Amino acid sequence: MSDPARHRRAATLGAALVVVLAAGCGNDVDYNSSNRGSGTDTEPTSVENAFIVPTFVPGSCAIQVGDTADLRFTVSNVRPAESERLLGITTDAADLVRISPIATLQIPPKSTIAAGQPVENLDDPAAPDEPFTVILEGMRDNVTPGKSVDVTFRFEKSGELEFLVPIEACPTQK
Repeated sequence: MSDPARHRRAATLGAALVVVLAAGCGNDVDYNSSNRGSGTDTEPTSVENAFIVPTFVPGSCAIQVGDTADLRFTVSNVRPAESERLLGITTDAADLVRISPIATLQIPPKSTIAAGQPVENLDDPAAPDEPFTVILEGMRDNVTPGKSVDVTFRFEKSGELEFLVPIEACPTQK
């Protein structure tokens, strides 16, 4: 066999090996994406752009076990006439998920709310708008920057929506 033919055959075998190995890297778990693309169908309630922001530690890119982290996300309610309500959030990545203030987490029809952004108090429209926050307390040792963890959002009308939520690799100082 000539030298160029041998190289072509080796290259073909190498390419086939890469295809076989790449096929074995698939993930059989069926999770919803927390990011929607253009032109996708939208469920009545959706969670987008969810991510975990660890506490800033100067000179460190690690999450301290037992520390806190912010959970950031946006919830959309595309229903034409009914409000949605965020009832709770759970994750095995932390000991506790604290939502504050919980009473204002109604999502009016055809609107969105975002963690960290002001939300209108629908129970008392005269009250000043205040941001709602979601804090993960008691981070566990399975939480690693650059990885993702399971987070379940529980809604009044849509029930539970589970997502793999990424952990910001290196947070910056606020």
